[in-house]
Amino acid sequence: MASRLPGRELELTSPELILAADHRARGVVTIENYGRYLEVIGSVMPVCDGILASSQPLRDLLSSGSIEPGKKTYLSLNRTGLAGSVFELDDRLVASVAAAARAGLTGVKHMVRIDYSDPLTAGALELLGRVLEEGRVAGLEVMVEALPWRDDRIARDADSVVLAAVIAHDLGAPLLKLPTPDVEPGDARVEAVTRIVQSVGAPVLFLGGPRRQDGREDVLDEVRDVMAGGAAGMAIGRAVIEDPDPREMATQVSALVHSGR
Repeated sequence: MASRLPGRELELTSPELILAADHRARGVVTIENYGRYLEVIGSVMPVCDGILASSQPLRDLLSSGSIEPGKKTYLSLNRTGLAGSVFELDDRLVASVAAAARAGLTGVKHMVRIDYSDPLTAGALELLGRVLEEGRVAGLEVMVEALPWRDDRIARDADSVVLAAVIAHDLGAPLLKLPTPDVEPGDARVEAVTRIVQSVGAPVLFLGGPRRQDGREDVLDEVRDVMAGGAAGMAIGRAVIEDPDPREMATQVSALVHSGR
């Protein structure tokens, strides 16, 4: 976790595991059957510290009591950039900070993709600035998923992740969600994570990505390295939701997040 710096409004006092459950609205269908989707999410929430989700799933989970009081709740704001579409970087708002405040949520999550070859990035950064200001006024946490983007995909080299982190942080992001750098597992990955964490003065959660075809161990090794590098936790979704036993997988990830540092 990053230490608190003067003027920062957010400090995570302990590592956190946030369940990322906003993929379906972006056209990434993890579980097609909606009832089953909600059932899986509800089964893992007891071992998670919070959830980020799009409007309808978050509304249904709250109304059903699947999210216990005291859990963090982040409304995913921009989902128009459908995965694989020609307009993927044109990621506009489909929800608002005001709606999250009215619903009594603890925060919002906003994704910004930074692509030096696409002029849509300028508008995306402008939108980020507006969301950050609205979040400050409303008193809500703003989780910013800052993704370096190149050749129609996330650029996972450490230099690119640092660059995206610095840009989003210096625009005012109080909490970051970033890709795990694509380097060799072990010491090299720990060092890369440490470099990323130290490039900003805000807590950094690392995203989990899709379920690995080789099973759980690659994901769990990544969580170990991320936490050893000083991360504030994980924001992980598909690797848990699509696991044959989501509750067990979430339990193992939670144990590493809360004791791995």
